[in-house]
Amino acid sequence: GVINYLLAKGATDWTVTATAGNATLTLKNVERLAFSDYKLALDLAGNAGTVAKILGAVFDSPTLKIEEYRSYAGIGLGLMDSGQYTYATLMQLALDARLGPNASHGAVVDLLYTNVVGQAPDDATRASFVAMLDGGMKPYELGILAADHELNLLQIDLTGLQLNGLGFV
Repeated sequence: GVINYLLAKGATDWTVTATAGNATLTLKNVERLAFSDYKLALDLAGNAGTVAKILGAVFDSPTLKIEEYRSYAGIGLGLMDSGQYTYATLMQLALDARLGPNASHGAVVDLLYTNVVGQAPDDATRASFVAMLDGGMKPYELGILAADHELNLLQIDLTGLQLNGLGFV
């Protein structure tokens, strides 16, 4: 039979309750949950939060199909959890995956600005960000600024993710 679970975030832990029966489990210091058909990342202050922010800034998470989103989240979490990738290196990998390696500074600005703000930058705004990249700022550095921006945090519903976890495959 199908067993469903209710997940609730407490101040310092998570509670998992089976809807069939009375089984309840309290989890402390758990970052990943795996059910038969679904996985959740609970560390939104850690790797899961980083991956969610990158997805919002680079892949415009609201436009991704849920299956794509969970697949990309799984890839990002696997790379971050392996310890081989940092916020900076995963951001650059995501930019390269989305735009191709060595994308023009204008393409990077257009992508990040449009995904975070919700519309393309005007010419003056675009020129100012391109000038920052031309002046030595790395694309991943601009990506991190975009990913950490309040508008991106709202777009990805970071507050909701902190309460419900980040689904991935």
